[in-house]
Amino acid sequence: MMNGCPRWSFLTVPLLAALGCSDPVPRPSQGGLTLSVQKLGSPTCPVPGKIYVVGDPDGPDSNTIGDPLVDGEKGATIKCSVKGNGPYTFSGSIYSDVSKLTWSLTGGTVNADKATGTATASVYTADLAGTFSSAAAACTVTVLKQQIKPGSMWATISCPTIKNSSTSQECSVGTTTTFVLENCEGS
Repeated sequence: MMNGCPRWSFLTVPLLAALGCSDPVPRPSQGGLTLSVQKLGSPTCPVPGKIYVVGDPDGPDSNTIGDPLVDGEKGATIKCSVKGNGPYTFSGSIYSDVSKLTWSLTGGTVNADKATGTATASVYTADLAGTFSSAAAACTVTVLKQQIKPGSMWATISCPTIKNSSTSQECSVGTTTTFVLENCEGS
């Protein structure tokens, strides 16, 4: 028996199908975010100094992962991938129906040091009235408390400029912005 299931054979397949023996169902992705939108030199940022928190109820910070939202619960959609063993690649998106916020990270990398890296970030909130995005790999990622492994990570991110390409408005993502991704692809 492997994983509580008997060895596969042509005789056991119909029986196993009837009994429902299979690999365990993967846990849903989870994510949390504390996002600091700043104006840093750009007078066009529509929400300078605003903090958005996505969690159940608390978002992450540099001391705790908070209470991550679970994909499919409380109006949340969480998708993520964290792969590798140092270096790592990652991506993720967090949508919260409660805060009407969509956050996405693409092209993320964490170096072989397992501590620093880069990513491309994009954020939409009703306050911003549009999607603001960074240039490719323009955001700095810092892993917190060595918490990165295949399938999960906890880190801060800062982006000197995020821009709404439709309006040319600019903001920045402040250095206190923290995110956590768990139960991601790659685990």
